Amino acid sequence: MRIIFLGGPGSGKSTVGNRLAEDFNWPWISSGEILRESKEPWVVERLKTAALFDDEMVAGLVFSRLHGVKDAILDGFPRTLKQAEIMIERGEEINVVVELVVPLEEIQKRLFLRGREQDTKEIAEERYNDYERTKTELIAYLVGNGSKILTIDGVGTQDEVYNRVIEGIREVIKK
Repeated sequence: MRIIFLGGPGSGKSTVGNRLAEDFNWPWISSGEILRESKEPWVVERLKTAALFDDEMVAGLVFSRLHGVKDAILDGFPRTLKQAEIMIERGEEINVVVELVVPLEEIQKRLFLRGREQDTKEIAEERYNDYERTKTELIAYLVGNGSKILTIDGVGTQDEVYNRVIEGIREVIKK
């Protein structure tokens, strides 16, 4: 089974996805983490901006981690319609899409506390707006290709949000 986490920057995708992966004993594959681990100077510089990375390049990095893996938690991938199309064209199964919904004001608070260099108010707002602009067609495409969608309120304690996700996944799997 493949479970994908979507949401704006700072919505809790990594926190919840990583915890779920640990509880299920599945790999957690985060496109953002893969890029942040890179030592390539051009990657490091690009991370300081709101610019997104090339869809084919990100897909290749994620697929290299998915090779031979049946069950996985995917964090932030696919993030664009093109990435979703690449994934479906390659025959990769996407069972459940968990969208964590968090208002911009809460995201900005979280990013300030997280304190990464690329988490400026301007970049966070630009990435949030980019996600909001593209999420409808992305989710529609995934649902149209057999994925089940869970829209989860991402505001609250980590345990509250995690419990909402677990309950939602249990309900979806039953159906």
